Amino acid sequence: MAKNTKEIVIRTLLNIAAEDGVVNVEEITRRTGITRNTIRHNFGNKGIDSIIAYIYTEIFQEINEQLFRHDPSEIPVEIFADILLPILWKHRDVAHILVTSNLLYRTADGATDSVFPWAKERYDYLVKEHQLSPYFSSKQLLSFWISYLDILFTLWFSSQIPLEPEKFKPIFIKLIKTSMYDLIYKGIGH
Repeated sequence: MAKNTKEIVIRTLLNIAAEDGVVNVEEITRRTGITRNTIRHNFGNKGIDSIIAYIYTEIFQEINEQLFRHDPSEIPVEIFADILLPILWKHRDVAHILVTSNLLYRTADGATDSVFPWAKERYDYLVKEHQLSPYFSSKQLLSFWISYLDILFTLWFSSQIPLEPEKFKPIFIKLIKTSMYDLIYKGIGH
């Protein structure tokens, strides 16, 4: 029953968000007949934030199952894209609603916690290599990277008709490989 309850609550939340309605637990209970206590039991005590975190966590787990098969020091951006883009594409309807609604969620928080044990050694090295310590920790650098990815995926899925992964991949790779300076400031003030 819990799996069906979770699916009903999630689908209802997404429907309300897609309608630009006010997303709150009261509206979900009104539309589904599922009690506040049942929602709290299935998702936790933080209301809508708990439900949204659950949605993202499910997607993170799917990504991490594929990502963790690789050594974080040896995964080229092309393979990284081949892992991420198809999984996110599979969840594109949910992603589109989440990134175009008024539901706020910091992807980096949940994703950083789930990825950090796998990536810690790599990010410790990067902090040392780029002389970021004592200003930033390896966990903060990873959080920055995930926030950057979140922005790229928000751009991708906020489009009315997002590009398919095969068409988005070269754009994604270009954005990953291009510095912010080259992308935004190159040619200004010269």
